[in-house]
Amino acid sequence: MRLFFAFVLIALTAVAGGAERLWVNDITVNKYNMTWNYIETYTGTDSIAYRISIDSNNDSFINAWELLNADREMRKWLKDTIEGEPDVRIDNETRGIEMMDVGSALSPEAIGETHVPGTIVNEYSVIYRFKDSILNASSIWFLGQAKTRVTIAMPAGVDIIDISGMDNITKNITDHTEITGYFSEISKDRGEITLNLTGNTSFRAPDANSDVNVSNVTSTAPAGSEEEESAAKPMALSKIRGAVIIGIGSVIILLIYLFKIKRG
Repeated sequence: MRLFFAFVLIALTAVAGGAERLWVNDITVNKYNMTWNYIETYTGTDSIAYRISIDSNNDSFINAWELLNADREMRKWLKDTIEGEPDVRIDNETRGIEMMDVGSALSPEAIGETHVPGTIVNEYSVIYRFKDSILNASSIWFLGQAKTRVTIAMPAGVDIIDISGMDNITKNITDHTEITGYFSEISKDRGEITLNLTGNTSFRAPDANSDVNVSNVTSTAPAGSEEEESAAKPMALSKIRGAVIIGIGSVIILLIYLFKIKRG
């Protein structure tokens, strides 16, 4: 409940001006898992409102124990929220997606007096595991806060053929595809992004049945080169060897003939 009232207070102070709460999503999808990192930044009166929300003993001072307690509450809130409504679907299904871990790292800058403005940067992370490879999926869906910045990196072997629910899209393709933009506002504070996927043919392995025919390969060595000379030497030696054998055979036959004449 304290977190809920904190968000209400932060929203009210933001309307009054001089305050800002920035929420950034960084999603990395791998073949069999996904990591969703969040960066939450408070400045101005928003940072004061945040400090007041985690001041559990109301003494206008945040100590290390209160920060640790707020960290624990935030982990539980994230876990319960995602379990209540999963924020990722594959082929419009949540089956086969398992939430493995929820992490939180609250800024130590929150420690100190509550009514002193300053920048607070909190980081959160959620790790998921997929039963089946994302390479076999035709779509992936994300639920996030409307109008917040999001970067989605897909693994090599997947092409994004269509994007819906995302504004100001920037697409970067290297050995994998990465898109950056903002969650479109479907309803108040709610955004939904859907990526339609297909296999990336540029990463297809060579056909195992394709063979290289080397039977018709001819030498491309220029005339007079060492390769040509090396090929010509065995042929010349074969001709010489043949002539020598014929000559020796002729001499042996002649000697046998003369020997027979002499005895006769």
